[in-house]
This record gives sequence, C-alpha cells and structure tokens, in this order.
Amino acid sequence: MKDIKKYRNNKTIFTFDFERPRRIPEDLKFILNWNDGSFNPGLIFKSGQKSFIDQNCTYYNCYFTRDRSLLIDLRYFDAIVFDVDYDWDDHPPLRILNQKYIFSATESASSYPICNPIFDNYYNLSWTYKLNSDIIKSLITILDINGNIIGPKANMTWISPMLPTSEAVKRMFMKKKKAAASFTYDCDSKNSLNRQILVKDLNKLLSKANFTLEIFGWCGHLTCPRDRIEECLSLLKKEYFFYLVFENNLSEDYISKEILYPLLHYAVPIVYGGADYNNYLPPNSYIDARKLSLEKVATLMIKAIQNPEIYNEYFRWHNHYRYREARQDYICNLCLTLNEPAYNQSVIQNFREWWNPNYKEYC
Repeated sequence: MKDIKKYRNNKTIFTFDFERPRRIPEDLKFILNWNDGSFNPGLIFKSGQKSFIDQNCTYYNCYFTRDRSLLIDLRYFDAIVFDVDYDWDDHPPLRILNQKYIFSATESASSYPICNPIFDNYYNLSWTYKLNSDIIKSLITILDINGNIIGPKANMTWISPMLPTSEAVKRMFMKKKKAAASFTYDCDSKNSLNRQILVKDLNKLLSKANFTLEIFGWCGHLTCPRDRIEECLSLLKKEYFFYLVFENNLSEDYISKEILYPLLHYAVPIVYGGADYNNYLPPNSYIDARKLSLEKVATLMIKAIQNPEIYNEYFRWHNHYRYREARQDYICNLCLTLNEPAYNQSVIQNFREWWNPNYKEYC
C-alpha cells in the first residue's frame, strides 16, 4: 500500500492501481470522453473508429466513446479525455498508472480557469489550443502551397522574401469601397464592452477621412444571422478592405476561428488578442491593434485604402500559404499521440499555472 499514490481533496481520496486487466481486442486504443463539456465533441467525434477513418488519419486504430460502461471496467480504457469544465465531484473512482488522462480545451483559459489544486499533477497530456500543449488543438490550420500542414506552432518561421501579390488577387480588390467590417454577437460581457469602446473610438478616427467601420450582428446596426454567415462573408470579400478580429478573451495563444473570415475572404485582419500573432499570421499580412495606438491603426488603414500598391502588399502570403478550419487535424493528432512508443508516464506539474498563469486572479 505504501507505493500506491493518493490525491486528497478535502475528504476525497483518489487511488491509483498499477496494472490494466487484460483486454480483448488489444490492438485498438480505446478513448473515453468523460464529459462533453462546453465544446461538445459529439459534434466532431462519431462513436467507434469512424471519425479517424473518415479523416484519413495515419493511425485509425483508435475507438472513441462517451459510454463509460462500454468496456465494463474503466481500467480497460487507454485514455480518458476530460473537457475543461470537468467537475471533480464526478471523477473516475480508480486509475491505473499507464492510462492517460488528457485535458481537452478549445475555450480560453480566462473563461475557464482551473482553481482546484487537485488538478496540479493530475493530467498526463494536454490537448488544447495552447502552442506548448502535448497535442495542439488550434481551431485553424496553416498549410504550405503543397498542402502540407506546417502550423500554427511556437516560433513559427515564414518564407522571406515573399513573391509579389498576383494580378489575379489584385483584381479582387478593385470594387472594394468600404473600410472595415466586424461580425459581433457577444455584447454584454466585460471584455465585449471593452472591445466595443475600441471599435467606437477607431470608427471616430476613420470618419475623419470619410471612412466607416460597419458592425454586423447583435452589437451593430447591420444584420447578419449566424445561419446566413456565408452570405455576409461574400460581402466581406467584395466590399471591405479590412476585418476586425477583436477577441473576447486575451488568453495566451487563444485565437478564435473568426480569424479565418478575413483570411479566406480577401480582407486584411486587424487583430486584438492575447496570442503572439507571428505564430499564426505571416508578416505584413495583418495589423495588430493591441501593439499599436488606435491612431496608428487608423493611419495604416487609411493609407492602405488610398494607395492600392500598399494594400496589395498585405496579400503576398497567398503565393505561399493556405488556411483552413482545423478540427479534422487535431482528431488525427490525438490518435497519433496514443500510438507513439511507450514512455515513462508523467504528469503536468503546476497545471493550473500552466493553463492560466493568472489563475489566482480568477479563483
């Protein structure tokens, strides 16, 4: 008994067992999703191997389920995935040392801080948007011109110099007349209110040059129902020079898939968030409003709108890179990791601080 590790949370004792009972079949990696949480994996994962086969993963010998009783004994599962809003009161009663506990999150660390100290030294693997995760779960994927996945990742490197923007791309801008757009639906949170102030102040600066910033959605004067977002994005491509991607949360490495709106629809993103955007966007393809004064941002926008040769420079990256939504990629990465050669089982120390360095401000 002295070698059996225990975690204590008030009166709760969590016990490790050392060995998994023999399981048939042994060639599959069984993954149990313990809680669906805020980001429902059922929207992506299908029960069984289907998700991995459908995505043409290199490894597809993974079997996904949300049925805790599928294998009768929880010890039979190779991995258990816990969503970010997992409640300790519903923890597995028994754990074996070679079973991987995986922390999963696509929601921001500031929205879901981890406060309970029980989670320090609890998880074996992280599967999140943070670029230092064991398995990166970014909402976007960066590909090279040949379709190879190259990012996002920490310390991203980019081709330099990039080829000039093609004439075909330049022609797409000839009918653009409007300065900028934003699609906004969160109007009540504290971070959203701060964002709305920034947008209002930026609009005042643009209006001095007779340009306007148009807001679609619940926080603006123009409508764009979420079920018709593609129609709005077609307007973005045809009419707007810039698109505002002001994140509701300023967590490290966090970006929403909204960044794809301008990237896929030939507008220049103006970003405001907690990520190091150099790891996500090529140099001179965006304007970082968090690093510049609003006056400088407005000046750059106006100068680019009035000078096509300057605006065209923002699109050199189209010669070298492509972007897409990434959920299919991180499904494959999960199975790939579970098939890697066995290693000494470890846990993430100081997990709460790793997930959110400022967690004490929230807890």
